[in-house]
Amino acid sequence: MTIPTARDPGEVAAVIPLEGAAQTPAGVDPAVAAETALLLRVRTARDEGAYQSLFAQFASRVNGYLLRAGLSHADSENVLQDIMLAVWQKADLFDPAIASARTWIYSLARNRLIDLKRAEKREASAFDRYFLERSDDLLQEEDHLARAFGTKLAALLRELPPEQARVIVMTYVEGKSHREIADELGLPVGTVKSRVRLGYQRLQLRVGEAEA
Repeated sequence: MTIPTARDPGEVAAVIPLEGAAQTPAGVDPAVAAETALLLRVRTARDEGAYQSLFAQFASRVNGYLLRAGLSHADSENVLQDIMLAVWQKADLFDPAIASARTWIYSLARNRLIDLKRAEKREASAFDRYFLERSDDLLQEEDHLARAFGTKLAALLRELPPEQARVIVMTYVEGKSHREIADELGLPVGTVKSRVRLGYQRLQLRVGEAEA
């Protein structure tokens, strides 16, 4: 089955009218009820139009939530795509008797943030272990890095932020693809690409400064 591609929220002019929708129960916010009805249509009928309408309503709000949680703009955009894709893929798990669509979607966002925090801790731990192991056999590892980067670049590598240095090592020393790195570290592929690009640019800058 083809998963619908989420469009820019501006492309969706209005919320899809709910044919035959029941009246909103007393005390329930009509907007919340409408969102839940849309998600139910995604769950029961795999309604792409309902999904697009949900995306239009929640993309900016979820993105704001991610930014307030401390993600960069680039990371928040990547994580937002993961979350909204999960709305489509996991819609069959939604139960309106337990939560509204709004609460359920934000729980997906919160869980993704928790996963990212755990991945960052694993990444930092793996990075520390990598250099700890290197200290046990310094000459061999220095030669390994020197062959990949050159002696000066091997030293400059250790000046990078740990999260950038780790993906640089995994890419250029261990020869792993962006997808393999993303799977291993539990990060979006876009985040891995961004870190590799930023790390490489910083290495180039430091090399230029060293040669000046």
